[in-house]
Amino acid sequence: MDGTTNYDINFFKPRTAFLKENVRIITIGITIWAVCVFGFHIFMKVIEKRTPEPGYLIYEQVYPKLTDGTATAEDKLNIARVYLGLIGKSIDLQKNDALKGAFTATVYDVLPSAEKEAFKAATLTKTNKGVTGVANVAKLLGIEDDIVLKGVVPFALVAMEGAVPPMTAPEIPAIMEKYLIHFQSFLTDTKLFGFPFHYFYSAIFLLTLFNLICLIYCYVIDGVMKKHGMESDNE
Repeated sequence: MDGTTNYDINFFKPRTAFLKENVRIITIGITIWAVCVFGFHIFMKVIEKRTPEPGYLIYEQVYPKLTDGTATAEDKLNIARVYLGLIGKSIDLQKNDALKGAFTATVYDVLPSAEKEAFKAATLTKTNKGVTGVANVAKLLGIEDDIVLKGVVPFALVAMEGAVPPMTAPEIPAIMEKYLIHFQSFLTDTKLFGFPFHYFYSAIFLLTLFNLICLIYCYVIDGVMKKHGMESDNE
């Protein structure tokens, strides 16, 4: 082993020819892995585009009308469905009184006059499954066949004990931006073997690449060890 009896090993200060070559091989492998991992994610970040969900587009159109009082009944139904979908997205939003209040107020506003008092009373009746007696809300919103959204309704209402809560709130724009805006690129939209490309690349390709780098290292280092007389050619 280069005629030395010094067995001190320092990856950053290799002293023997074998160690220098070994460090060079390891560095190349780590560099390839790092470029493939971090380079890909940096590239995705560079090319990503701000992509709103359809619900955000409805919000952009309707919310200004709600604030200036020009929203139609159809506008209010549309944004009520957006509010409901948001509440169903996150447990945290099921605890957000501003958003739930906006949903409750919007539904209340478009209900027929004959149903308003019954709706108010229903919001005051609490069970471990939310509120009761709100089947007419699903019918009003046109989600009778949507089991998921219909199931969210009991948890999306606030108790209407006094004044009707506002249909808008200062917190709502930030909620919309956080939950309805995504950053996507052609890498996230492209499918490969049924998976989004970025998922396939990160979850399958990078793991395969790591194992491949390890196998190549083992093969190459065998040759280097033989070259420096550290391993016999005999089986």
